[in-house]
Formats: sequence, structure tokens, C-alpha cells
Amino acid sequence: MRTARWALTALLLASVCATAADTAPDAAGRTTGHAVESSSRWTLKYAIQGQDKDFPLRMVPAAGGRTSLFVKEGRGPGWSMLRWDGTSWKRAVLPAQFGKAWWIEVGGSPSGETIWASANVSHGEDDVIEHLWRFSDGRWTHRLSRNATWTGVIDIAVDTWGDAWFVTAMDPDGAPSDVLRWSGSAWREQQHPARFDLTAVAAAGPDDVWILGRGPGSPMQHWNGASWQDVAYPCAVTSPRPPCRGRSYLDHLSLAVRADGHAWAVGPPWADGGSPVVLHWDRSRWQQVSLNVVRTALTAPRTDPVGGLWIAANPASGAPYVLNLRDGRWTRSTLREGGPADRIVDVAPVPGTKRLWVHTERRTPTGSRRGEATSRVYELS
Repeated sequence: MRTARWALTALLLASVCATAADTAPDAAGRTTGHAVESSSRWTLKYAIQGQDKDFPLRMVPAAGGRTSLFVKEGRGPGWSMLRWDGTSWKRAVLPAQFGKAWWIEVGGSPSGETIWASANVSHGEDDVIEHLWRFSDGRWTHRLSRNATWTGVIDIAVDTWGDAWFVTAMDPDGAPSDVLRWSGSAWREQQHPARFDLTAVAAAGPDDVWILGRGPGSPMQHWNGASWQDVAYPCAVTSPRPPCRGRSYLDHLSLAVRADGHAWAVGPPWADGGSPVVLHWDRSRWQQVSLNVVRTALTAPRTDPVGGLWIAANPASGAPYVLNLRDGRWTRSTLREGGPADRIVDVAPVPGTKRLWVHTERRTPTGSRRGEATSRVYELS
């Protein structure tokens, strides 16, 4: 009997240890094992194929548990906007300049109540004029027009206070990227000391903003409300000391920051034979997250207003999935009907819930042009 009890105790202990080893979370969200597969359900909400029809390229959260799609129409200029009303997609009215735009960038507030969009419209033979619009209280308001022939907006972040932050491309002739800020009532150019090519911006509030760039040392800076400060990665790009996973990827990270100041940087957006980078800012320093993920592209990190982090994961082989960190525990939700030809392009948390909108794209075997792909939008719940 004692032997049987000992065997049962050992079996239970091994089971508990195996479960702990599989998740092994700590306060920083680090884990030494695999994220546990969740029981979340994927529900298809939108699908379109081919470049000659509407093709969703941009997605932002909307208030009331909804979402908005910005859709490129055909081969020429022109965009439309679709809004999910809970049962179906409804076409919304856009300013006339969106009908002339070849390209747009969009960003939304965590609550879904505010959307910012930049619309690039050709002017003459060589110039591009960029128009910045703000959507709030059910209507669009024009806020700025600027020459963006070489320095158009490439990323937009809207913080929980309603301020909007924009980073522009670097001029090929050498002029650095700019940081623009809408402070709620006026524009401000946020002078930053670094002269490099900005790639991403994320904002939690007027005194908590991050920018990433390409250049020597893979620069990263933080705005504390008064000045920009250089912030070091967990290890330098040239550091020979382990553990420094994915040093060569530090120029290709995407950013997300939560309202409480915790931030994450992930990448690269392509899958190869190396280990991708997952970094966590605990409000005092960056640390590497030892998530056991290899040969997988990581992109589109997003935080939701109820404390979760979402990351799109596209492995070199197998179906894409979404990683979720909540209460120190990692889970994953795999698109079971997907395969290596599918990739997750973007995700948008549903405000006030633990649900997620997911935009996927499936390339055809015969080509990689945008017109040869099928785009789908799912609700993950």
C-alpha cells in the first residue's frame, strides 16, 4: 500500500511539474517552455480574393466591441471603410481624399473611440501630399496637410489620453525621420536627439512613448514627458556574451506598450532558422523573454485595455497562431485550418474584452503579388 501511495504521489508530482515546466510563468511573463494551446474559437467574418476586388489592408478597433477595415479598391488609387456593426459589415463614409490616395496608414486608440489616418495623394508628376485626418464622435476632421514625397508617415500610435504620435520615413538624401504629435488641440514636432531612420512608435500616455529605429546599435528611445532618453537593449548588438538571442534582428522589431507602462518589442517579421526576439520592459529595464519559439516570424504586438498582450506568430512550417500573455501565463491559439501558405497580417483587440480580430492572408503557389492572395478576417473568442 505504501508503495502504491508513493507511486501515485510521484505520478501526481510529475504531472504538476510537467505542467509548470510547460508554462513556468513569472511576473515578467518569461517562460522556459511552450505556450499552452487555448480553446479559443476562430469565426470567419470577412473574406475576399484578388486585387480586382476590395482587399482589406488596415484594421483598427472600434468602440462597442467592433472593428473597422480600411480597404484598397482595385489596382488604382482609392480606399473605402467597412465597419462591423455586430451582425454585418457596413460601408462608412470617408473624406474625398481617401478616394484619391494610393496608400494610407491608420492607428486607433485602445478604446476604439478615435482613429487617425494619413492619406497620400499624388500631386503633379513628382510630389506626394499627405493629409492627416482624425475620426471621433462619428465624423472625420482634417488636421494637417504636408509634403510627404520622401518622408511620409510610416507608423501611428494613439495613447489612452487621446494624444496621437506619428513617425515619418527617413529622406533618402539623409534627412532623419521626424516625430509628430497631436496633443489634443495642436501639433507639436517632438525633436529627438537621434539622427536615424525611425521604424516604429508606441504610446501609453503623454509621458510614456517609445520609438525604434535602424542604425548603429539599433537605437531605441523613450519619451518621459520632458525629453527623449536613450535606452539600452538587454544586450548590445555586438555583444559576444549569451544570452543574446537574435541580436541581428534588433533593427526589425515591432512595439506595443500597455497603459501601466509595461512594453514589449518583438521580431523579426520573417521566419528563418534563428530564434525570434521577445523583449519586455518592466518599467525599469528591458529583459529578454525566453519563450521557446524558433523559426517563427513575430509581428503585430498589441495590448488590450484589460491587461493582455497579443502577438501574431507565423512559423516557417505549419499553421499560424496568436500568442497571448495574460496574468503572467502564455497561451497560443492556432488557426487550425491554416497552413504554411497562410500568415497573420494584423490583430486588433476588441476594447473591454478578451476577444481579438485577426486579419490573415493566404498566398497562391504561383506568385506573391497582392492580387494573388486571399484575405480573411476572423474573430477569436
